[in-house]
Amino acid sequence: MRKSLLVLIALLLQQMLSLKMGQAQTARQDTLRELMRRIEILTEEIEMAKLQEVSDRQYKSYLGLGPAASQVYFVKKTGVSLAGYGEVVYESFADRYEDGTEANQSDRIDYLRNIIYLGYKFSDRIYFNSEIEIEHGIAGGSGPGAVAMEFGYLDFEISPKLIARAGMILVPMGIVNEWHEPPTFYTSLRPEMEQQILPTTWRANGFGALGNITDDLSYRIYLLEGFDARKLSPKGVRKARQSGARAIAEDFVVSGRVDYSGIAGLILGGSFYFGNTAQGLQSIDGNPLDVPVSILSLHAIYRHRGIEARALYARTQIGQAAELNQALNLTGADGIGEQQYGYYVLFAYNILPHFLSGSSAVVSPFIQYERVNSQAKVPVGYSIDPKNDRTNLYLGVQYKPISNISFKIDYMKRSNAARSGLDQLNISVSYMF
Repeated sequence: MRKSLLVLIALLLQQMLSLKMGQAQTARQDTLRELMRRIEILTEEIEMAKLQEVSDRQYKSYLGLGPAASQVYFVKKTGVSLAGYGEVVYESFADRYEDGTEANQSDRIDYLRNIIYLGYKFSDRIYFNSEIEIEHGIAGGSGPGAVAMEFGYLDFEISPKLIARAGMILVPMGIVNEWHEPPTFYTSLRPEMEQQILPTTWRANGFGALGNITDDLSYRIYLLEGFDARKLSPKGVRKARQSGARAIAEDFVVSGRVDYSGIAGLILGGSFYFGNTAQGLQSIDGNPLDVPVSILSLHAIYRHRGIEARALYARTQIGQAAELNQALNLTGADGIGEQQYGYYVLFAYNILPHFLSGSSAVVSPFIQYERVNSQAKVPVGYSIDPKNDRTNLYLGVQYKPISNISFKIDYMKRSNAARSGLDQLNISVSYMF
């Protein structure tokens, strides 16, 4: 009897020991699974930190810049920000000019530009942002392209209402100059008005302030290097940009802008540019010139349920135009005008929701009408070149499979008072990241 009891006790102890070991093994497995889970979470956090939380990118404008150019402001931790854009454009020209004469203009295709935005967030209040451009595929040697800084500046946020900025700055005028990433506008080429009257991309060295006065009202104001009046042209002010490259700094200008967005879907704004541009140039009598240049611009953008409309107007006044033409030995129709103006209006509509409900893609036919006159008024003794009074009509369509990629095709009907306009068909692919 005693022996049987001992055997029973031994069997019970064995079962209890086995059960204990099983529970310990299960506990070890649970602990191992929990440890692996924590390691996986930690790995994801490390990768996220390395990428500066790229997965949380917000493609929207900040402080007036385009969505890609704004990326440094959305970095959640200190460190580097990388973004960019690019575009390839095919241009096919008509066989004849507006007056019927033969054109003999070769078609062309161009990797027009590839851009890298490189930024750095030093802290929640200090940022560096820059844009580095490669144009036309090949730069250096016999290549047609160039490498250039489009902007490079430091921001110091004192408060949301006051941010100090210094460096190479985009002049805050028009629509495309600050917002020049190709998927953000409709035509394959930048509007001619925003090439000659408000020359995109237009940048200058200087400093200033910007911020939000209210949630609906923002401003920017800068003191910048001025144009070089020696390079003003009867075709516009584009060539007079100094672009911060060993710029003559005898004369500075003030440029500023305000934008109001208090009405749903609507942005209204205006901008100005004023200052002397002679940069040490003298008259034929040896007296110093001022050559004051003033530009005033108004713009509007409206978006609602697939509709987008844009309008832009700018007028330029050039003082001492007669003295400037004499100093530059310009005569007749080659003289620089006293007044220039340009405007365009655009209407686009996303038709895809009518055919494919719920799609995030965009198919937007558009029409844009543009007028540019860079010799609206000339000094006494000079004549107007009718080629400089020009009109462009664009008809096209933009397809965006996602918001960052755009395919465009548009027909551009060119005309001018001299009847020497040459129509062209443009096809482009562009991207931003």
